[in-house]
Amino acid sequence: MKRFVSGRVARIAAVLAVGGTLLLSAATAGTAAPGRHSAKRAANSIVVGLPGIPPVFLGVRPYVALQAGYYKKWGVDVTLKGFTTGTDAVRAVQAGQIDAAWSPTPFALTLISKGTPLVGIEGMDKVDWLVGVNSSSLRTCADLKGQNIGVDSIGGARYAALQAMLTKCKLTIQDVHPVVLPGNAAIQAMLAGQIHASVLHLDDLAEASKQGEPVRKILTLTQVDPYQHYDMLVATKDTVAAKRALLVKMLAADIAATRYMYNPKALNRVSQIATVTGHDVSVNKVALKEYLALKWWPLDRSGLGIAPITRTIYENVKLGNISEGAAPKWKDVVDTSLWKRAFTLVNRKKR
Repeated sequence: MKRFVSGRVARIAAVLAVGGTLLLSAATAGTAAPGRHSAKRAANSIVVGLPGIPPVFLGVRPYVALQAGYYKKWGVDVTLKGFTTGTDAVRAVQAGQIDAAWSPTPFALTLISKGTPLVGIEGMDKVDWLVGVNSSSLRTCADLKGQNIGVDSIGGARYAALQAMLTKCKLTIQDVHPVVLPGNAAIQAMLAGQIHASVLHLDDLAEASKQGEPVRKILTLTQVDPYQHYDMLVATKDTVAAKRALLVKMLAADIAATRYMYNPKALNRVSQIATVTGHDVSVNKVALKEYLALKWWPLDRSGLGIAPITRTIYENVKLGNISEGAAPKWKDVVDTSLWKRAFTLVNRKKR
């Protein structure tokens, strides 16, 4: 993992030197958007955007489905494309450059509330967001006031999680200084001593532990609200209509891959596939055990339940991300019919 430190830390140090104002304006910068995918692509092809370069741990399941042959088994050619953040991936969906993307739920809800014709077809409804610190001077949530805190992008998944977590100690996002550090760059900045607080995932803590860095949880989203929704696989309504059969096959592969991941005998293989995240196998084993215990990847569920999505809409209205008069309802946000069809197909094939 040390191989990521030198280049990223040099970039991080340069960003930090620019100052808080420019850091915020840099939030919209990401990887260059790929060109519109060619109409000549095979008729059975789907391009899915994943957050993070290398991908964040969310991407382990689609990579298992790809590398363990589940997409091929179900007759769909899936290309996984990395983006600096989930918000960048969703913008590529909006632009017609890719077919679907994993989006932070608050970001997708905000876009839908503004009339963007997106729809969630699969979800992850367990949150693992936390604020990690590696400074003895940071002991409580209130100590975060005035601190530089790593986020993926302004308005992105970590930023939205930070907004929600800060309410525990009656702080707002204006009371801290978000520093844009996409993907794994945040934990690497902490390991290098560039920052001392960041919004992290459980696998980030496992990586810090492997490298001997005492990063502590100071705040978790589950302390504030364990019922919020985490991420959704979104596509435009036009894409869902045009590629419905293919998307059902892809979801069937995801369902089968998820069952495989929960088999204890698959831990070694899945941990090896998960090295695509930049973590080594030992870190992945620790992280996977935690994530599977949390049921982070929904097992035999769409992950698009009414309660968590409705709760997340409500919270983001309170935070000012969604206008109260434009707040969507659950039925405006998701289409569970594809997942239900995929689930039926998987169970029928198993028999």
